[in-house]
Amino acid sequence: MAISSGSADPRVVLLTGCSAGGIGHHLALQFAAHGCRVYASARDPAKIQGLEEHGITSIALDVTDDASVKSAVGRVVEEAGRIDILVNNAGVICVGPAVEADMDRVRVLLETNVVGVARVCSAVAPGMIARRQGLVVNIGSVGAFATTPWVGYYGASKAAVHVLSDTMRMELAPFNVRVVVVVPGGIKSNIASNQPEVTLAEDSPYKPAIEAIRARAKYSQTGNSTPTDRFARVVVPQILSPSPRAYIIYGNHSTVTRLLSYIPVCVRDWAYSHRFGTRALAATESVCPATRWAGGICPGWRSNAECGCPVTNPLVWFGVACAVAAVHVYNHPEILVRTAGYLGIRSVDG
Repeated sequence: MAISSGSADPRVVLLTGCSAGGIGHHLALQFAAHGCRVYASARDPAKIQGLEEHGITSIALDVTDDASVKSAVGRVVEEAGRIDILVNNAGVICVGPAVEADMDRVRVLLETNVVGVARVCSAVAPGMIARRQGLVVNIGSVGAFATTPWVGYYGASKAAVHVLSDTMRMELAPFNVRVVVVVPGGIKSNIASNQPEVTLAEDSPYKPAIEAIRARAKYSQTGNSTPTDRFARVVVPQILSPSPRAYIIYGNHSTVTRLLSYIPVCVRDWAYSHRFGTRALAATESVCPATRWAGGICPGWRSNAECGCPVTNPLVWFGVACAVAAVHVYNHPEILVRTAGYLGIRSVDG
C-alpha cells in the first residue's frame, strides 16, 4: 500500500474512541507525532482534551448512530480530501456472569464494539476502494484468543471484530486496501474506570465470587499493565510501516494469553477457574491431581486457598503447576474433571 507520507501531503487518519486517558487518545498523539493529519473523534468531543495543541482536529462521532458517522466522515473528506487510515478504537466493556447479564447493556456493547466497527468501515471503505489505497485498523483484544470468566460478552465482541477483520482483509485486498488488527494485552486505559461497579442480586449463585468479579473488571489496569502512551509508541510505527502485519499484538500478558489459546481447553479452564474465582463457587475440599490426595503436594488446594506449588515454577501464575505434575506422574495426557464439587482427574483412555 503506497500512501504518501511527505510533509506536503500527510496521511489523513480518522480515529474513533479518543476520550482522554484511553488508547485512542494516545494513538492520535502518536500519529500526529509521525506527521499525519489526525482527526480524533468521540461521542462527546468535550472528553477529547489536550489534542488541539498538537495539531489534532477533534470531532463528534457516535459509532452507534448512522447520521453521526456519515456526518463525521463527510466532514473529514470535505476538509482533507480523503481518509488514508481509519482506526476503529471505540469500545465498551461489560463485566459479570454471562447468564445474569443485563441484555440492554449487552446490546449496547455489541452495537458499539461490533456493529459500530462495521458501520464506520462501511462509510469509509468506498472512498478507499475508489482510490485503490487505504488502511483499516481495528482494535481487538487478547481476550478474543482466550477469554476468562466474567468478561464473556466483551471477549465475544472482540472475537467478532477479529473475524470481521479477517473477512474484510480478504475482500478489500483486491482494491489495495489493507486491514490490520491491533491486539492489546493489559493496557492501562480508562475503559475499566468507565465500567460501573459490578453488583449482583442477593440470591445470585455467583455472590461468593463478587470480589473476584470486581477484581476482573480492573485486572488490565493493575500490576504490570502496559502504559497507554508506551503502547501507542510501539504500535503506531508498525501501523505506518510499508507492509504492516495482519495482526499487531502488544501489551502485558499478550504473549502469555496467546499461548494459552493453544493449550488443552480443560487445562485452560482449570487455570482460569483458579485465577479468576470460579473455583471458589465449588465445594471447599479439593483433590490435588498429581497425587489424588486432599491437599497432596499442594496444600493450597484445601479450602480453595492460593496454589502452594513452588513459586519458582513459572506455571504457578497460571495455577496449573499441579496439572503439569499430574501429566508427569501418569506419563500421558490427563483430563481435569469437576465432579461432586471437587477437582479430580482421570486419564483420556478411561
